[in-house]
Amino acid sequence: KLQFLYFIGYTMDSSEPSPTDYAAEVQSAHELVSHRDELLSNSTFKPDKLSTGALLLSKLRNLLVALKVLKPDVPQERTVDIGVRTEAGCFPANVVRNQKFSVFSFLPLSLYEQFRYFFNMYFLLVALSQFYPPLQVGFLFTYIAPLVFVVAIALLKEAYDDFQRFMRDNEANGEKYEAYLGKGKWGRIASKDITVGMVLRLKPNTRVPSDCILLKTSEKDGSFVRTDQLDGETDWKLRIPVTATQSMKDEVIVNGSIKLWAQEPHEYIYEFVGKVLHEGESHEDADPLSLENTLWANCVLATGTALVCVIYTGKETRSAMNANQPSTKAGLIDLELNFLSKLLFVITLFLALVMVAFQRFAGEWYISFFRYVLLFSSIIPISLRVNLDMGKAVYSFFIMRDDQMQGVMVRNSNLPEELGRIGYLFSDKTGTLTKNEMVFRKLFTGSDVPKGWLHTDKEDMETTIDASFSQSTVSPNSSSGSLPREETDYDFTRAASSKQMDDLISAVTALAVAHNVTPVIDPDSGTREYQASSPDEVALVKFCESIGVILEYRDRRCMSLRSRHKHATLTDLVKLEKDNFGYKLVGSEDPNEEHIGWYVVQADNKPYNEEIDINSMIKLKMGGLNVKVEKRINYDILIEFPFTSESRRMGIIVRNMETKAIHLFMKGADTKMAEIVKPSLWLEEECTNLAREGLRTLVFGAKKISDEEFESFSALHKQALKSRDPKKEVEQIRLQIEEDLELIGMTGVEDKLQDDVAKTLEHLRKAGIRVWMLTGDKVETATCIARSTRLVAKDGGIFPFDCVGDRYESLWEREDGRDGWRPGKIVTTEELALDFLSSFERYVSSGSRMGGVTMVIDGKSLEKLILCEVEFVEASGKAASVVVARCSPTQKADIVEIMKKNIKGNLRTASIGDGGNDVSMILAAHVGLGIEGKEGKHASLAADYSLTKFCHCLRLITWHGRNSYKRSARLSQFVIHRGLIISFIQAVFSALFYFMSVPIYTGWLLVGYSTVYTMVPVFAMVLDEDATEEAVMEFPELYKELHKSRALNLRTFLQWVFKAVYQGGVIMLLAMYFFESQFLRIVTITFTALIMTELITVWFEMHKITWLFVAAELFSFFVYAISFFFLEELDSDYVSSSSFWWKTTVITVAACFPVTAAKVVERGCCEPSSSKLKEDTDPWIFKTIIVVSAWLTSKRTEPDVPSAAVPLL
Repeated sequence: KLQFLYFIGYTMDSSEPSPTDYAAEVQSAHELVSHRDELLSNSTFKPDKLSTGALLLSKLRNLLVALKVLKPDVPQERTVDIGVRTEAGCFPANVVRNQKFSVFSFLPLSLYEQFRYFFNMYFLLVALSQFYPPLQVGFLFTYIAPLVFVVAIALLKEAYDDFQRFMRDNEANGEKYEAYLGKGKWGRIASKDITVGMVLRLKPNTRVPSDCILLKTSEKDGSFVRTDQLDGETDWKLRIPVTATQSMKDEVIVNGSIKLWAQEPHEYIYEFVGKVLHEGESHEDADPLSLENTLWANCVLATGTALVCVIYTGKETRSAMNANQPSTKAGLIDLELNFLSKLLFVITLFLALVMVAFQRFAGEWYISFFRYVLLFSSIIPISLRVNLDMGKAVYSFFIMRDDQMQGVMVRNSNLPEELGRIGYLFSDKTGTLTKNEMVFRKLFTGSDVPKGWLHTDKEDMETTIDASFSQSTVSPNSSSGSLPREETDYDFTRAASSKQMDDLISAVTALAVAHNVTPVIDPDSGTREYQASSPDEVALVKFCESIGVILEYRDRRCMSLRSRHKHATLTDLVKLEKDNFGYKLVGSEDPNEEHIGWYVVQADNKPYNEEIDINSMIKLKMGGLNVKVEKRINYDILIEFPFTSESRRMGIIVRNMETKAIHLFMKGADTKMAEIVKPSLWLEEECTNLAREGLRTLVFGAKKISDEEFESFSALHKQALKSRDPKKEVEQIRLQIEEDLELIGMTGVEDKLQDDVAKTLEHLRKAGIRVWMLTGDKVETATCIARSTRLVAKDGGIFPFDCVGDRYESLWEREDGRDGWRPGKIVTTEELALDFLSSFERYVSSGSRMGGVTMVIDGKSLEKLILCEVEFVEASGKAASVVVARCSPTQKADIVEIMKKNIKGNLRTASIGDGGNDVSMILAAHVGLGIEGKEGKHASLAADYSLTKFCHCLRLITWHGRNSYKRSARLSQFVIHRGLIISFIQAVFSALFYFMSVPIYTGWLLVGYSTVYTMVPVFAMVLDEDATEEAVMEFPELYKELHKSRALNLRTFLQWVFKAVYQGGVIMLLAMYFFESQFLRIVTITFTALIMTELITVWFEMHKITWLFVAAELFSFFVYAISFFFLEELDSDYVSSSSFWWKTTVITVAACFPVTAAKVVERGCCEPSSSKLKEDTDPWIFKTIIVVSAWLTSKRTEPDVPSAAVPLL
């Protein structure tokens, strides 16, 4: 604001003349100027820090904003009249636009994207050079056609993708909604026409088009919404209408008498501050609005019909502000090929320079130099990018069609080869390694002496609970029906039993009340389901249900717990009263009636209601009425404190409707609850024990609150909600009422492991992939899960780094394997990190653990370790695996970024997760894997590959990733070889003909060479397999070889260059040796030998010959044979002579046999691991060559050297 005032004042001081229409605005600006100096004297802003250009631009823009010529870009808070549409342009339009181009910008922008890369620009310059006569070396279309073909494919793909985005945008922007149009009229308008202040009527299962405030709903207690497309959570959320408008009629709401104030828009989906302003009401006295009153854009209304008011539109919605565009990921193989292409360009320049040098730089040598560059332009294969992109599409198709990975989706088809270079896999724990299916396992009760209850003790717990219900009797003289209780703070009446039984009932009460679970009855099946934001809460409510305490009803004002149904016979007249929960038995003529206070739910096997009341009374007179009854305990919900990542706890204040007692129940993480509850001797120890068993822990506490204490707190709470920062104010006053909580108990919940997770992690470790588990859970829980999932090998060790208060210790496991830890040197900050890392390296180098060592770190310790990034990465690289506990989402992404920056070699990183908190980690990695799990699709939608199970990543990486990388490596190098061999033929031809820059092949021969004549069999290499699927999955060690980058490196590149030099030279020299009288014949012989050499070479490069590959070879040969009858460049008469066939055969054999024999010798000397496991499927001719080469090699072996010493044999 100070900067804004300065710029307005700076301009207005020298702008006395002003337009008449803006006199008022200018006067206001002058008034601001008068206070400018005073404001700036207290400001840290100094205008001289800005450059002159920025200063002038800012001055001009702020002047236009002050005169209302331009709108400010900064999102602003707003006061909205309900039902009054704002003028167009005041706020962003409510449009969804994901298009990259418009109709007019598509061609220029997409062409710019294509030609901003060096090699496309290079070929464009090559093509344009043919318009300059001195540089013409062939037909123009020979150079134009390939470039047009490649660019056209890219443009068509871009156009198709953008058209799909356009159609999706149109569908979203054109969706119709019922809206209030003013003057009492309602109508249907498109989503793009919705403006701030407009009132919409939404039906169930309707997408919310913009950020809105819920004014009214047809549901009694609020409407449920599905937010999985916003926050990734699949559980429904309850949204509450504004109290003031819920009871109003629609026409009263939309008359504009009520205003809504909303804070400036921001990206935090769990935070909102707003107010409801009635006519004549001040801002301070207005009722507050909270997150529960909001419906964010792209949520889906699940239940009820809702009346909403729009407050944010377009780019100011939470959905749009969180739609961060991920950076474009480029594969490592693309970078490597880019480097090799630069080498090819250097080779092109070198050959051209050699040719000019042999001419002794005579005449206009620079013209000759550029002509040679054009002649050798085939060295840089323009079709390489097309072949690779088509290969990626094929790999993606194979992945999605894999029957053993049902439901896998490829969302980024540019990265299949990256899956073959994975060296580090960063994994979330909950929902990724585990199923996020929570099952109750253990309950500890008692504040002094703990009592442990296992899930197998349900019968004992159920007996205790049933006894507490059954002994809840009403005095015959009682008219109120209140339950007589012992002097207790909790709600289930207890039998006069042991202290342990009392503690159990108290703990079960806390479990049944302290939650935010809503029971929902499926209308089709009639089964009870529970909706909650946390599966932990659902697991505990289901546990309570299993022992007889059932959550029957819950809304934002009250909840009802009931016992199991019980059959009874009523023999005397009874008194029933109807309340919000049913028909309650409050009196009876039978003084011994034991079901006073129970609810009658069935009479005579029919649901009890007033319609059958008379018949029921008749049956009572005739000897008894069979009924089904249940005991209920009802609560008023007074105040709720929702769970947040900052507070790490939730609380609820309730009032028992019968006893009128008020209680506060709290539950949360052990570390946070330990600060709130009274000191306990057993809490920390038992919590650690549960964590070691791999259980998720929650600690419960409670206290009784007097009426006076609650009234005082409630007043403070209401005042805090009306403040400018209600979240902060509520947290401060909350601490006051949480003092002196009684420890009620602690639960242990098991998160089941994913299918085959242990086998998957073990195979990944054998494949040379280091797995890191990054979780927000406690160190003990994370360590236990690491052991149960085999992340830590059976014979492996653990080396933890624990943070204790402000001091840190370097710890490691005892070598004798017993429980306990041996402390090392105590240090701080960077010295600590270096000490720990050196200690870890010494422990690893000692070799005491055959299964490797796992490094265990907590979040606070991680902050110290990353101070030494290089040393940390180097040390962690020696660990078999790494576990990081108490890790925040930001830290997860930071770890991935650090590893990406510092890992050596060509290893790539992959991240896998299932929740919205894993998205940053997934986007940070080279390859992101998302699992569709209990937490929704947020991670799946952000990932490059979407999986349904964690175990699928093993097959995705080791089988599909390995094949994709090896296939692309061979395909790219063969395409390079194809360009090199024809260029060396041209070089030899020019050298033999006095270094003339004349092309040997022109026209359709040059175009067809890299397309119809050779493209199909060469591209068939994407179907090749160097090892069977069974062998790869059984021996994951085969994947480890890929980390050495032997499939594509400078060595293999030079091998293909030398192969092309030899074959091109032999073809041209032998053709010249057989040269007859006509130049056309040498073209026919050399080009035919070139095609046959390519077809034979690619045959011997294949590891697995399939019928598709054979068909591709025959197709290419057939197309070339037909060309003899259509192309003038070939001598069709000469083809029918025997001279052509024997000369071509000799040249082809001379070009292919030595290369093939050398390959056999190399394979015999350095046999790859995959060939040892591969089935005997080599072609018969290959086997013949192997036998002959082996025999010749054995003949050359010296007599004193045993034949077994020959590597080939």
